[in-house]
Amino acid sequence: MSTREQLLKTAADAMRRGLELNAQGADADHPDYAKVMPALHAAIAAGWTDTDVWQAAHAPQ
Repeated sequence: MSTREQLLKTAADAMRRGLELNAQGADADHPDYAKVMPALHAAIAAGWTDTDVWQAAHAPQ
């Protein structure tokens, strides 16, 4: 897996975690929220779109 693909996987994992936190009613002060946006920004900087990350986060595992 290339570094670029790894960034997409990391961002998708972070997005899934963010969605879990939302479903649990966690607020923005939850420490895991601090991991979501940097992972998404890194993937976008590597050329992925937010749609790419969304699709990867919702793909069957």
